[in-house]
Amino acid sequence: MAKQERRIFDKDVQVWVHRYENLRNMAHWHFENELVVCQEGAAEIMLDGIFYTLHQGDCAFFCGERVHNIRGTVDSRIAVAQFGNLLHSPCYLKKPIFPDRYNACERMNELNAEYQKKQLFYAEKMNALITSLLSDIFRGEELAIDARTAQPTHTHYKQLLVLLDQHCDEYSFEDAASFMNMSEAYFSRYFKRMTGLTFSRYMNVLRVDRAIELLGQLEDITMADLMARCGFNTLRNFNRVFKEITGYPPKHLPANFSLNRRAFVNEETGFDPTLDTSIVLGE
Repeated sequence: MAKQERRIFDKDVQVWVHRYENLRNMAHWHFENELVVCQEGAAEIMLDGIFYTLHQGDCAFFCGERVHNIRGTVDSRIAVAQFGNLLHSPCYLKKPIFPDRYNACERMNELNAEYQKKQLFYAEKMNALITSLLSDIFRGEELAIDARTAQPTHTHYKQLLVLLDQHCDEYSFEDAASFMNMSEAYFSRYFKRMTGLTFSRYMNVLRVDRAIELLGQLEDITMADLMARCGFNTLRNFNRVFKEITGYPPKHLPANFSLNRRAFVNEETGFDPTLDTSIVLGE
């Protein structure tokens, strides 16, 4: 499910960084740019429906708002940094994957160590480290002429995802294809390429996700009311799909159940697309 990722940055820090073992995440997008460094093993990266293989010693750079996901091998170690436009002039790479000619592996480790220790002036040090690394990358790699060359417009697609999330009880396949101004056959292929799911499967996951939310909020809700609020036509179909996706009947769902993803909420709302099988590494 290609949802918007929202990271909460430390005060005065212009970059967020983590290192992972066996990193796997759902298709997602965010406004920040992202730098990925494969330190060990390998990973498959999907970027706007195109698949790339990242080997040890390779880097990937994504401009903000591009739909992507990462599937690392079991033995992989991957460093990820997210940041806004830190340079005076926005830069766009012609090729998203490139070899590490910039000692990015060690520099990402240094970034991560600063992030973990949070010593005096760590914000200034982190901002300087990521700006220096990006400057070297943009000096050394071939740049795109403008944003349109490197960053295809997916505004319409992201608007559709918001509509589906808000109106999953009533939005149809025909509505979605019409919104995207595509034939139904082409839209079916496009949607599967972008999300990794068929449209019907995607909608079922959204509807079950809403049902889980309502079950947690409304203790006395009837199954008929729950079914109707989530866009299912029959109780039989609702029960079948719910159990298929969650592994449980609606009436026996464990407390605080989630669909294999982690979300956190505090004063600001955040969304973390990282799957639970991923291991966050320290320094």
